[in-house]
Amino acid sequence: MNPNHHAKKQAKELTRHNGLSYAANLAQVVREMTAVGAAQSAGPYSTGGGGIVLEHRFGAVLLSHLLTGRPVPALGDHITPTHVRFQGHAISRVDDILVRGRSSAGAEHLLSVGVRRRPRLVASDAKSVQLVEAFLDVVISQWPLLRSGRRRLALAVVPACRPAHQLADLAVVAAAAPSAGEFRRRMAQGGHASKEVRDRLVQLDALVAAALPAGRANGSMQRPTELAWRLLSKLSLIELRLEGADLSDRTQAVGRLQRLTPQGLASEADALFSHLAELVGIYAPSGSEVDLASLKADLEGLPYFVSPAGPVIAAGVASVPGVPARPTAASGARRTAASGRQDVVVWSQSTVSGKAVQPVLAGSTLVVRDGYWLLGFDAVTGEPARPLQTAFNSPPVIGGGQVLVADRERRIVSVDLRAGRKGQPLPAHMLDAAAVVDHGTLFAASPNAHVHAVDLVSHVLLWTLPVSGLPIAPPQVHAGRLFLQTGTRGSAGGAAEDSSLWVFTAAGALQWVHEQQDGVLLHWSVLGERVYVVSRHEADSHRITALDVLSGQTCWQSAFTGELIGRPAAGHHSLYLTTADGVIALDTGTGRDRWRTAPGAFGRVAAAAHADAGVVYVGLWQPRCLIALDADTGAELWRKKTAGSFTSAPFTASGIVYGGHRGGILHGWNARSQREVWRAEVMWDEARQGGPLLVDGRAYVTGSNGRIHALALHT
Repeated sequence: MNPNHHAKKQAKELTRHNGLSYAANLAQVVREMTAVGAAQSAGPYSTGGGGIVLEHRFGAVLLSHLLTGRPVPALGDHITPTHVRFQGHAISRVDDILVRGRSSAGAEHLLSVGVRRRPRLVASDAKSVQLVEAFLDVVISQWPLLRSGRRRLALAVVPACRPAHQLADLAVVAAAAPSAGEFRRRMAQGGHASKEVRDRLVQLDALVAAALPAGRANGSMQRPTELAWRLLSKLSLIELRLEGADLSDRTQAVGRLQRLTPQGLASEADALFSHLAELVGIYAPSGSEVDLASLKADLEGLPYFVSPAGPVIAAGVASVPGVPARPTAASGARRTAASGRQDVVVWSQSTVSGKAVQPVLAGSTLVVRDGYWLLGFDAVTGEPARPLQTAFNSPPVIGGGQVLVADRERRIVSVDLRAGRKGQPLPAHMLDAAAVVDHGTLFAASPNAHVHAVDLVSHVLLWTLPVSGLPIAPPQVHAGRLFLQTGTRGSAGGAAEDSSLWVFTAAGALQWVHEQQDGVLLHWSVLGERVYVVSRHEADSHRITALDVLSGQTCWQSAFTGELIGRPAAGHHSLYLTTADGVIALDTGTGRDRWRTAPGAFGRVAAAAHADAGVVYVGLWQPRCLIALDADTGAELWRKKTAGSFTSAPFTASGIVYGGHRGGILHGWNARSQREVWRAEVMWDEARQGGPLLVDGRAYVTGSNGRIHALALHT
């Protein structure tokens, strides 16, 4: 039975007996389910077997990779190592090594290494059984991660270990076979392996049968033959050339370390390598995890070590590939001699139907949703791509340079706007736009009340967990946690009834659930170490609840009245709420009022306030002006009258505050001098189209007339 179906069934049964809500019972079942999985996968290795000197030298080799940022071969050439963990043993030997690294997309990769000098790899050898049992524990509990390539297994041995080399030959055949059955068929045929290697497979089968943990072979997908293929297909062999006449691994490590020595001498690097091996002797017994910062601190002061400098980022380098930090104006750009003001329009293009919303960025391509069409534009030149028609009209999901949408069957597909075609469906479903991408992982909420995690490189489904209700808004990722609000959509203003806020770790463990017990949950925001939930209770009566981001416990609550506008803004140890009558500043630590503007003091507010650098900016509908308030006191600092009413929130960039009004002008004022230094003719409907996209000195804005503009901000 699917474990998620079992979880839902169990939660419904509990609801009938204990009187708690279905969401609360489902959350408890999911916690218990993930806790059991975590317990089963804990401590992947529990046996030793390599020599102390050999293991310490191998640990020093790995630390040399960490210090120099060079890839660890078994981890992947495209992965930068970030941590090395030594799991200690009672007799102070390196028992197991876990190497962590990150890809260019930010996805975490792990390599588990079992260090054994010459394992016999036969079922009659207790140490071999323990070794295979350790590997199988990872294979059983983390198979999706192994399939995706984010988790890898390796056996490190000396070159003269014949059984391990035979195992490596089996691994080559297994990795090339798409299934356990095909692997067995190929091994039964001649030409794929020698008799010695085929005999080693018989020994491995016996090892797997002896090592298989009790109760872990349930179901056809976990038969011993299936597990043997899974293990072999994901196992790498590392030859340790660190002893005797062959010290080539040590020589290469010393070569890597030379650039970290004062004079770049081999003798200095040799001494540094020896010191790293001594440090491993300290790290190993306590099971230490070492990162670059801690390792540099432990090496500080050595006469033969010079701390590596961090990555150098030149001023003005773009943070998004393909978009220059200081854009060069297109051929139509010019300067007006009378005013000295640059023509801010870099390029401008028409959309299809005039229903276009604000763009998002995928790599170097701007993606614009225009009804059921997806449009692409080169962010630098504005060159349009081929329009692509889709099944739904919600904004696409962007991440890792990919554009993802739901097809008519709610399957997730990637689209190539430049080529004008769709890719193969991913192994998950989602409600339209109910997904988010973080560090190479797609998190999607499905129509059958589940959350899926899919690796975007391998298209492997990493995990699936049930939730109660359907998503009210797309999920969000903050500080490595996935936030998803579920419930039923109310009739007034899209507010959510019977709503719950679910928080998962990126690995698929449920962290906490917040249920809205009374009132209607309007929206929530994660700002720093708090989650702020805003709910409506009676007429214009509202409440904001601050939750601890780690535990979900309530930190404080504050009630207020008035028509709420937009989401809270944060800054200067305060949370700023905007109502039609003004602004409320709450202390983020206690929830107490720091200040409130007097009702009606400014007139009518129609757009959310924006906080930056000790100033709160508020755009007014009437009178038509932008007001700057002191963030600490609420006192008015200055105001600028405009020809139109503000209906969109102001924003800031490089000391300039920008505000667009219904008169069709986007102004830019210097925050210190209060002088207007920038102006563009563009008008948009923030309620329907969203806010502008700001990237590296440019603002990309889709106007109400359907044209998209690339504007050079005042820098």
